[in-house]
Amino acid sequence: MFKNAMMDLLREKNTVDKISVKELCERAELNRSTFYAHYNEPKDLYNEICNDILESTRKHLIKIGEENDAGAHKYILSFLQYIKQNDNQFRTLLISTNTEFRTRFMQQSIVQFINNLHITFPSELEQYIYSYILNGSAGIIVQWIRSDYSVKEESIVDLLFSINKSALENLANTI
Repeated sequence: MFKNAMMDLLREKNTVDKISVKELCERAELNRSTFYAHYNEPKDLYNEICNDILESTRKHLIKIGEENDAGAHKYILSFLQYIKQNDNQFRTLLISTNTEFRTRFMQQSIVQFINNLHITFPSELEQYIYSYILNGSAGIIVQWIRSDYSVKEESIVDLLFSINKSALENLANTI
């Protein structure tokens, strides 16, 4: 109940820093002693929610990586479908709150993509390439959520794959 209350309040206030224990307890219809039995402050509950989502996403990406014989398109499509199926959580944490969760989520996801798809980069450029892929892909995914998924997942996959593949191919030709 506290997690649901936190998600509701995050959508309203856009940051955990503006959420009080009193508000959480009122929204969850639980008392303060119950809150303090589990958490010290609202940020602890927020961190637990973020960590739970990151862990479930990590497990999902591992699962689709193991099941994925069709290559990168199917892998990324499954990832986008997962985001869409868990819209409430992702919309709240990727769009409505500060960028801390978005950065952690995308870093974890991109690193897992690269590992599962067996992509290697020159070590001296790796951090720059990750940053490019991370920020560009995050921007596209966030815009897709903001547009209420107005474009089919397959089109977003094609766009992500095309942009990133083109950039990586151009990079490979220059080094």
